[in-house]
Amino acid sequence: MDVKDVQLRNFARPVQAVALSPDYKNDRAYISGGLAGNLVLTVGGRAGTSSTSSTTGTAAAVTSGWLGTIGLGTNSGRDTVLHSGEGTISTIKWSLSGKYVAWINEHGVKIMRSSTQLDSADADSAWKRIGHIDRPQEEGWEEMAGVWKGRMEWIDEKNLDTDEEDKARELSASSPATAKLKQQASQSNMRIEKLLVGWGGTIWIINIHPGGVGVGKYVGERSVGKVDIIKM
Repeated sequence: MDVKDVQLRNFARPVQAVALSPDYKNDRAYISGGLAGNLVLTVGGRAGTSSTSSTTGTAAAVTSGWLGTIGLGTNSGRDTVLHSGEGTISTIKWSLSGKYVAWINEHGVKIMRSSTQLDSADADSAWKRIGHIDRPQEEGWEEMAGVWKGRMEWIDEKNLDTDEEDKARELSASSPATAKLKQQASQSNMRIEKLLVGWGGTIWIINIHPGGVGVGKYVGERSVGKVDIIKM
């Protein structure tokens, strides 16, 4: 990597995790967090610059460019604190679709709707939290908390669907389970994203359902989304 492609940003406290937007090439957005306990969305900024984040307490981000002579030192980017006050942030993961952001702090796992792929009617849903899972409460947790660091990965449903379809082809073509399996895989791929979390001796699979217009007694109401938790 060439030095002119590097952007330096000072958050004044150690940063433990950084997650680039899946569309970083175009939106230049990333989310970071660490010992300060702030989940920070940074948008913009230019390569070849060194800047101080506005989240450090200064009135605005201060930027200097070692490549300023060729005009790369004028855009400091914009920082927004999305969440704070729950201790050190150790892990951040942007979902494969870009629709959701999940992070782990000292209280548990949080899931938030991003601003990606939102209809105009749902614009207010951007960066709203849709789920929280408390940290494990296992025996010996306090003694092992420093060792038991949470880990998480978004599950690639496309690869899983391919595996399931291969299995289905091995079944009898007349089996009614084959059609049902394909239908479920297709619906799951369109609507639900899955997050795998491991923390200490606890494993969760978290299903994230998209928001939309409510039905029944919630008809006309719009929701950001919801989560279902499978504890293993």
